[in-house]
Amino acid sequence: MEIINPLPIKEKKRIGRTPRYTDEYYMMMAKEVVETGLSYRQAADKYKCSHGTVNHWTKLFREGKLVRRVEKKKSESSRAEAQLQRQERYIKELKAQVGELYLENQLLKKAQTYFQQPKNARSSVITSENLDQYQEDAE
Repeated sequence: MEIINPLPIKEKKRIGRTPRYTDEYYMMMAKEVVETGLSYRQAADKYKCSHGTVNHWTKLFREGKLVRRVEKKKSESSRAEAQLQRQERYIKELKAQVGELYLENQLLKKAQTYFQQPKNARSSVITSENLDQYQEDAE
């Protein structure tokens, strides 16, 4: 009994082509180049990319921009997960409300059919017009 129709989350369009590897991969590569003193050509051969790419990412790593970029992506993903959890909780609450309303509706339908049933002649209301037919002694 799915009722919700969630709004699609629009993602920003990236400018240029999509990178082949993730920022974490590039950070691992640049960290190894900086810490072990691996040359750009050796790192390029090892990580299957150009030495210009190694130079670029190593430069960003040394400036601290790559680390901030990775942390920013992690915080964005954690925010997205938190928002997803809030939406799931909200969906559960709405489903519970729908279930309660459904049961209440069924109860009201049963009550309506019960009160619309014809009454027995013996259980009718005594009025001045039909008083003489109820004048018998009680058994």
